[in-house]
Amino acid sequence: MSTAPAALGPLTRRLREATGLTQEELAERAGISVRTVSDIERGLRRSVYPDTAQRLADALALEEEERPDFVALARGRMDKVPIESPFRSSRDIHFPTASIPLPPTRLIGREREMGILITAFADPTIRLLTLTGPGGIGKTRVAAEAATRAQAAFRDGVFFVSLASIDEPADVMPLLARALGFVTIESPSTTEIAEHLGDARILIVLDTFEHLLEAGVSTGELLSKCDGLTLLVTSRAALHIRGEHVIPIPPLDLPSGEVTDLPSVASTALFLERARAANAALRLDERATNLVVDICRRLNGLPLAIELAASRIQHLSLAGLRDQLESRLSVLSRGPADLPRRQRAMRDTIAWSYELLDPTEQSLFRAISVFAGGWTLDAVEQVWGAAGSDRDALATLSALVDKSLVVLADVDGADPRYAILDVIGDYAAEQREDRDETALFRGAHALYFLSLAERAEVELGGSSQETWYRRLLLEHDNLRNALRWTTSLGQSEVGLRLAGAVWQFWRAEGLFAEGRAWFERSLETAPDARAEYRAKALWGAAWLAFHQDDLRVVHYYSEQLLELTAEEDSTLMRRNGLTIEAMLDIAEGDFEAALSPLRRSVEICDGLGPSWLLATSKLNLALASMHAHHFQDSSRLLAEAHDLYLEFGDQRFITRVDVYRAHLALLEKDKTQARKLFSEGLRRFSTLGDQAGIAESLEGLASVEAADVRMEAAALLWGAATRVRESSTSKTLPFERALIDRWLDVARSSLGEDEWDSTLAKGRRLDVGDFVARLLAAG
Repeated sequence: MSTAPAALGPLTRRLREATGLTQEELAERAGISVRTVSDIERGLRRSVYPDTAQRLADALALEEEERPDFVALARGRMDKVPIESPFRSSRDIHFPTASIPLPPTRLIGREREMGILITAFADPTIRLLTLTGPGGIGKTRVAAEAATRAQAAFRDGVFFVSLASIDEPADVMPLLARALGFVTIESPSTTEIAEHLGDARILIVLDTFEHLLEAGVSTGELLSKCDGLTLLVTSRAALHIRGEHVIPIPPLDLPSGEVTDLPSVASTALFLERARAANAALRLDERATNLVVDICRRLNGLPLAIELAASRIQHLSLAGLRDQLESRLSVLSRGPADLPRRQRAMRDTIAWSYELLDPTEQSLFRAISVFAGGWTLDAVEQVWGAAGSDRDALATLSALVDKSLVVLADVDGADPRYAILDVIGDYAAEQREDRDETALFRGAHALYFLSLAERAEVELGGSSQETWYRRLLLEHDNLRNALRWTTSLGQSEVGLRLAGAVWQFWRAEGLFAEGRAWFERSLETAPDARAEYRAKALWGAAWLAFHQDDLRVVHYYSEQLLELTAEEDSTLMRRNGLTIEAMLDIAEGDFEAALSPLRRSVEICDGLGPSWLLATSKLNLALASMHAHHFQDSSRLLAEAHDLYLEFGDQRFITRVDVYRAHLALLEKDKTQARKLFSEGLRRFSTLGDQAGIAESLEGLASVEAADVRMEAAALLWGAATRVRESSTSKTLPFERALIDRWLDVARSSLGEDEWDSTLAKGRRLDVGDFVARLLAAG
């Protein structure tokens, strides 16, 4: 097939413009109609008669050596045009000199994105690439760098077209045409631009497309007509046209752990470079390094936010800047004057995106500002639904994802999770406050997570407990938000119920101090809450204090709980009060005194049928019986508790029962059985990630080593257990301490204080995870 149709139109236009002729003047010189010239240049005439070809060659004043090739091409005889002819193709069509903005600072990070783009530019089947992401993520910077590096791959030029100055989709093609030097038609069609381009191999960057998405259709049409054209688009939303390859630009990498070399991580390297540009005297010591890491984490690795924050080092210390980030939007301003106005402050950058949303999308955007750490579709439906709307939450949320205001954070779980960058969430919260929607959405948020927590409370004692522990861990920031709101702004009973529902989660995760603080706050702000809610909160608060060996506070809560349940002798609330009373007796070494309230606790639960609390009541009575040297009773009760936990599928407490069985075996001088059960407990608690259980098992193994007169090994194990206790702020429970103290004292006196302290310290320095793995591998 002849390639003349692709070349004749652009070539004729180029030759005409080079001689300074209009279409009318060329037509007059050649003795042909203006319509014929127009049809040729627009590609509507693919060849002409021999006489017309000669007339055009004369009118264009072609040199003698050029005439045969032009006439052959105009006749549609491309096979007669030599390969070396300047008319062989339109590759020599004159375009203006390409102009790519050259930022005054180097690009930091983005190696992955650069690799993707350079590889894509070399693939002729990929001709539309769209860089997406929120404002301030660095899309323009990445596009400019990629365009600069790609110049060798595009023989006819690389062009950068900023669309920020126009507001109408219809203006995109004219602006693009002017950038390419095509100015003969005021509002050219895609066909006319395609004729101008011919088969030129060029790259065009279309920057800031998000407010002109309706122009995506004409952009797709242009691509379909120009085989040599590649487009690189930057936009906060994808164009959603055929052939589009979307490349999301993520935040810069953040430090994953302790960082000593700031230039080795993209986010901290960017902050450091920009901060030193603002204040050359900036010096880094360990404290300053940690502050830089904290600042970058608080800014979620968002490049514009990091640059704006770093510029403030001219006026603030690192510590002062970190503290000021409590009001991020106020601090992240005063950017360089040569940036577009919308990028000189984070508030303006986000406002640009917000104003492009329709009213429904804006409403959902404000509603999601009450979430922290992500959310599920179910959660957003409940919270947004409080506004009385039956609008499609999934479709609207998807629109916010498409426009880079929300990210799909996790698709691996049963329920996909969504998230929002903190600084974008701050802006959404401002808009929510301005419209007086805070009480509405905060209240709905608190009620949703109360419902979730109360469902989890039931499931944590069953076979699906690990799924629910993970769910609560994912939602922990939302639980904190709900507690903060309810305990400070008028929904104190909801807060009390919420704390009462999640305290077992706090216990399992070792969050004793945090849980106690929430209980203290919620109990103080809800003095008139219903007795059942207050009693449950007192129970949870007492147990968390008990785990930290704060017996004075346990006494305080126990007295309130017993007084509150004095008239409720056969209720679970009363059982809880009696249990705390008995635990205090055990802590004070009065094991016989503990037996009576614990027996009554078992009776109360027995009367209410099989339950997790019945199993736990039997376990508590077994421990008191063990301490009182009623070993046969203890063994029977442990077996009964084990069977009940097995029935409910509670793996954590099944394992805990086996650890107490190990203590009983050690008291009965069966060291082999004790070692086996403690080791199995360590393995299972490690799998479950139960820090208190890991510590309990290590302490038990230390006791076995001491009983086996292996004192150095005992001290090492106690040191490792202490490390676990310290990291989770838990203490050895009084009834557990009574079991192991006798062995600890034997080991300490056998080794001597100096060697004991030295070996204990060595154990505290161990990498506990690695140490436990080696212990289990050794059998």
